[in-house]
Amino acid sequence: MPNEIRFRDGEKWLPVAPFFEVHGRLDTGYEGPITTDVLAECGLTLGDLKWRVHAANRKAFHYTGAEGDHVDAIIEMSGDQHDKVPLSGISPKGAENPIIHGDPLPLGAVQVIRPNAEFNEIRLRITPPKGHIYAPTNTAKRNLTALVPEVFRRQAFLDGLQLTLNPDSAWAHWNPADESEPYDPRTNPGGLYAMEPTSNSNGLGVSLGFLDDSNDGLISVVISGSGVAGGEISAHARFTCCPPDFQPDRRPFRSVADGLADLMEREDVSAPAFTEGSNWIETEMEIADFMQRVRETMEASNLDHQNLRSGLANNPTTPEDPFTPEPPRPGHPLPLTELGRANHKRFLAYDVFKARMAQRPELFDDWIRNPAEDPKPYDRQMPALMRGSDSNPMTITQRQYNLMKAWLERISGKDRGDGPSTS
Repeated sequence: MPNEIRFRDGEKWLPVAPFFEVHGRLDTGYEGPITTDVLAECGLTLGDLKWRVHAANRKAFHYTGAEGDHVDAIIEMSGDQHDKVPLSGISPKGAENPIIHGDPLPLGAVQVIRPNAEFNEIRLRITPPKGHIYAPTNTAKRNLTALVPEVFRRQAFLDGLQLTLNPDSAWAHWNPADESEPYDPRTNPGGLYAMEPTSNSNGLGVSLGFLDDSNDGLISVVISGSGVAGGEISAHARFTCCPPDFQPDRRPFRSVADGLADLMEREDVSAPAFTEGSNWIETEMEIADFMQRVRETMEASNLDHQNLRSGLANNPTTPEDPFTPEPPRPGHPLPLTELGRANHKRFLAYDVFKARMAQRPELFDDWIRNPAEDPKPYDRQMPALMRGSDSNPMTITQRQYNLMKAWLERISGKDRGDGPSTS
């Protein structure tokens, strides 16, 4: 194990670049990693391996179905080729109005790792792209007001784009309103593509033709030679490169584990015994941990942007922001975010949060969105300004909600003399 782990390279985050390792089975009974020693035992060398990597971005094609909106990069190399090779995305030759009509779209890089005496396994590394957003060359002439609110500088927004894509591609002017079906599942949930302002009842406008460099692909490796049963054997793996979701010191308040607990243990927390006796300590620990995770989620959120997005979701033509937007000030570029973090910081101390809720239990209904209620527009209820997987305002799980309610009943009952002791 390393003595230290670095997450940054200077001021920038290091990319998460996993390697893929070849495993196999020999007729001797060995099963595990294929190493240079295993190859030698079979009379094979690194040159007897052939790698093929096919990366693709299918977002534009997913919407338009136009052949020219494919973006693919295919690399083939032998096992003794150890230079890093870029994955350069291009459109099919001969396609009408190809989305890539100039320089390729970088989809990352691939490298066969050179084995050494200490690490002699056969491995291949995928390095993800840089996370750029690509746009048509005429983007400066398009209507960007749905993307760039007044509080941002238009030129700064344009400077952050890679203006290399074909403005005549099908994706650059795709309009779902032109298609016969009133509901298009490709556009659900909303916000999946950048668009011009629209007055359509479904809130869908003409695509601006933006494309990021996220991609997924297939890795294939073939080993051939006299030492291989049947003369040739192959293995395959899949990979994906997506926008950064990297916060090593932040935990979400609603995790996969919370979702599973909601499915399996939702009713348990409503039983009186769940918050009695020795169980009370575990209840308090779970509530304290939950509030810590709420704070950590807040630290990773941009409430100023989420407030604008929520307002557009409530009313695309006349945005209705849940919170009154605050203009940036020198040294305070995200004033609403700062305020939210400060408010949540007060409740990091469990005893402070507990005392506050015991004194004013009605805050629970005022502050917390009930997951059992029908979806409402984005408002100030918690978790505020966050969108769930169903495109409606996000909620905590029903189990978390029921647990907090049972906890609140106990601590507010303490003020009447029948609650649990804190000693």
